Amino acid sequence: MYKNFISLFVIAIFFSACSCNSKKNYEVNVSNIKVDLKIERFDKEIISLAHQADSDPYEPIVSLHKKYGDFFNFYMQEILAMDFEGDTSRALADSLLVFLKNPYYQSVFDTTVLVYNNVDDINSKLADGFKHYLFYFPQTHIPTIIYYLNGPRAFTYGDSLLAIGLDNYMGSDFWYYHAVQPPIPQFLIRRLRKEYIVPNAMEVMATNLFPFADYGKKLIDELIYKGKINYLLQHILPQTPDSLVSGFSQVELNWLDENETEIWKFYLKNNLLYETDPMVFKKYISDAPNTSGMPPESPGNTGSWLGWKIVQKFMQENPTYTLKSLMQETDAQKILTLSKYKP
Repeated sequence: MYKNFISLFVIAIFFSACSCNSKKNYEVNVSNIKVDLKIERFDKEIISLAHQADSDPYEPIVSLHKKYGDFFNFYMQEILAMDFEGDTSRALADSLLVFLKNPYYQSVFDTTVLVYNNVDDINSKLADGFKHYLFYFPQTHIPTIIYYLNGPRAFTYGDSLLAIGLDNYMGSDFWYYHAVQPPIPQFLIRRLRKEYIVPNAMEVMATNLFPFADYGKKLIDELIYKGKINYLLQHILPQTPDSLVSGFSQVELNWLDENETEIWKFYLKNNLLYETDPMVFKKYISDAPNTSGMPPESPGNTGSWLGWKIVQKFMQENPTYTLKSLMQETDAQKILTLSKYKP
């Protein structure tokens, strides 16, 4: 099987020697669309508690609770795993302060807030992404952006909040990523950079607007869903390289493109498309160092990339479909059939 896959090294040399750019032009005019982002710096406000000398933290925490409401509750209970039952007790205030004053975490948080003291450039790119959402989906609700610390890279809280964990984007050389236990895999550390903030945030928005119901599904269903999300993000972030939109490095994308035929054969030969056991098919649509059964230089998550290619082909073959109607189409088999995909 491996002999049919083209060497990653050879492909890297080829593409470094040319100025090829296969990214399509998805630009649209959004200049007349207005977006007034509301930005909250929860990260700065909460870390400031650790720098208030020996003053009583109770009142400042009460103020944070009043300002951020349900998000504050969620942050305390679900992210910091502190016992919080709806009131800001002094015991909770003391526990929070102990956490924030821990030298290990305080160093991480202080450095993060210093690096991201000004986030105007990020806000501008987020606003542009939201303009594109409104262009294609006019009913989109634009959430408040909350920058925070010590949690997932980005997540939505209901339809009203989009939270971004800035300490997840400090650059692949940031000491904390290499010291934390259990270790963060290198293929994930590569993406803990500022350039991924907006793509990650827009992806979270996409999966919130178009959620995937995975009950009783096959690999083809999730594969096409992930392909639709990537295709959507190309339109929402038309100036963003596909490597940032998809999470694959450019070298990985080059390898995938050159081995497209063999990848497709691999999925057909192993009867993977209609696999119903998530324990089997999840490894083909999840982040990993490489894809099981393929050469070591293959990236993980090849199923998501394959779904992306199928969706692109589907949209080429079916020009009556708009981006909106594509996202509303839930029949993965229909998309595969009408795509006439055969690399």
